[in-house]
Amino acid sequence: MQGSFARISDTLEAMTERPTRCFLLAHQGPQDREADIGEHLDELGELTRACGMEPVGREHLRRAVIDARTFYGKGQIETVAGEARRLEAVLLLCDDELSGSQVRNIEKTTGMTCLDRTGLILAIFEQRAQSREAKAQVELARYEYELPRLKGAWTHLERQGGGVGLRGGPGETQIEVDRRMTRLRISQLKKELQHLERVRETQRQGRAPGIPRISLVGYTNAGKTSLLRALTGEGEPQDMLFATLDTTTRKAWLGWDEGAIEPRHVLVSDTVGFIRKLPHQLVAAFRSTLSEVRTADALLVVADAASPELEDQLKVVGATLHDIGCKDQPRLLILNQVDRLPRPRRLDLKRQHPAAALTCALTKEGLDDVRGWLMELIPGPPKPRELEAWELHETSEKPD
Repeated sequence: MQGSFARISDTLEAMTERPTRCFLLAHQGPQDREADIGEHLDELGELTRACGMEPVGREHLRRAVIDARTFYGKGQIETVAGEARRLEAVLLLCDDELSGSQVRNIEKTTGMTCLDRTGLILAIFEQRAQSREAKAQVELARYEYELPRLKGAWTHLERQGGGVGLRGGPGETQIEVDRRMTRLRISQLKKELQHLERVRETQRQGRAPGIPRISLVGYTNAGKTSLLRALTGEGEPQDMLFATLDTTTRKAWLGWDEGAIEPRHVLVSDTVGFIRKLPHQLVAAFRSTLSEVRTADALLVVADAASPELEDQLKVVGATLHDIGCKDQPRLLILNQVDRLPRPRRLDLKRQHPAAALTCALTKEGLDDVRGWLMELIPGPPKPRELEAWELHETSEKPD
């Protein structure tokens, strides 16, 4: 299969002497604020570095109407390509999701390889997948992403009429073969993941009875694994986007009930992080992994308190939780990395999110508040509380 994702993999493998140099693009419509587009490109830059590439330039392309052929407009693309080549970039990275034909038209116009945000995230996931389940989930997402983009991959082949029983030439036949093989592989991967989901459910049922299950969720690189380590003593935090793809579950000590013979414990699961414009193919493929979130007794929503995009990231998390079916579980908002904030900012956050726990996973500041919340919550029904704005957002809007 000669899809765009395969071409990107070949490009990355070929660039062994130095990181692949790329140029970042984003569309800015009439209603989009320039500051917001700049923040989106900042995140796209972090994604490129997480994929082992080097962003060397960026551009907001202002356009009121999306061009059906090249998305941004042929003239804009030609101008950007000239600047990209001057900076020795070999790859155009687009923050917007493009159709297969738009990618091919951009590549034809510029003579450069083009990749959209979805394809980039898939590339990162493929690099990071370690377990059998994660590899199968990423492969399924990649094939579902590539399937509608197969058309035109074999246009270099002859398309004249074939022999008896054939419609079209060998090029058209090859496209159909690719589609059939891709659909077959998708079917095989779905069956494999169904089996692995049953295995996961059996493992879940085999855990110690009576121990509540808690899931850590949140925006990618917000400090979930650091918090897992602070609570359980296990976990390997890394300062990178999507460091965790496989769910890790460990036992955490909470404390002692008055007069109890044994201490209270919970099982804490670290899960894959969320991000703006998380590809729907990945959400669907990681259904079994995210089942740990859906079936948890409570959620610890971890956010980077020092991020300038904190509120937007919380809305993305709230909407994603709603999309995967998490509506009724009690949840505690944990504003992590408060050690990076001055005192006035901490006070502002406490006023904005009065029910949140302000923590630093590295110094273990605020962890007693987290343990106290879990001790009061479990066992027993959740206490009624007023929902915050980022939680209300999940029922009305989708992520950006």
